[in-house]
Amino acid sequence: MGTAIFMVLMVCGYWYTSRDLSTRFKIKRSFGWDVYFLVALYGCIFVLQGVLATGLLWLLLLALSAADNTFHLTSQKYADWQIDFMNWSFLGIQAPVVVMLAFAILFCLYRSNWAGSARLDGEGRKKLYKRLAQSSGIEQLLYQCMEEGELAQVTLKSRRIYVGMIHTATLEYEKTANIVLIPMLSGYRDGKTMNLCIEHNYSKWYAEHDITLDSEPQSAMAFRKVIMLDQIESLSLFDPASASALSMAQRGENLKR
Repeated sequence: MGTAIFMVLMVCGYWYTSRDLSTRFKIKRSFGWDVYFLVALYGCIFVLQGVLATGLLWLLLLALSAADNTFHLTSQKYADWQIDFMNWSFLGIQAPVVVMLAFAILFCLYRSNWAGSARLDGEGRKKLYKRLAQSSGIEQLLYQCMEEGELAQVTLKSRRIYVGMIHTATLEYEKTANIVLIPMLSGYRDGKTMNLCIEHNYSKWYAEHDITLDSEPQSAMAFRKVIMLDQIESLSLFDPASASALSMAQRGENLKR
């Protein structure tokens, strides 16, 4: 019996943590034994809910038995349905335990698949991302770019640099965490001077060919870049006016020299 309870506890905890969006972020930020304790915590919550539901069922049977004994609703001389419920067994396991585990599984499935929190729309996901991003500088910056449409400068470990709009970010799973960027500029960082060298001006191409985010037959989404998060070295906001002013100031200093 103890093995069955422990198995259902861990399975329910794993099922919920692998499907609930906010919990997946908590798992992603946990390491070592913290992950197992977090899974067990949610499993315990569902099992405790099953215990409460089974207790309410027992009270309901007690009330029905009392009503039957008072008003003789059935042909039974004396009803003790709550005692019959406690004594009944299934495959060697007492009925209250079976019912408790069944309630725990149902609560887990409801919270994971059918509750409103499991079926968030676009606006609901944005609110959730905003709340979760407060504990991470990278995620907070990504959310700011997505919400306000600001340009981001992404520097990769290969010294490749992309400047563009952050379209989406998938951060639930560490191995597949990535961002989708619509490029405006791309280039590289010079190995000696560390200056930004622009190779491709996507924004100029967009303007010359009337390409927008929703243009037909070709849109800016056709040029999107999917960048794995573990390949990013640094991430910052990109202000064209400030970048241009800094570039002009640097050129002036070089001319003076």
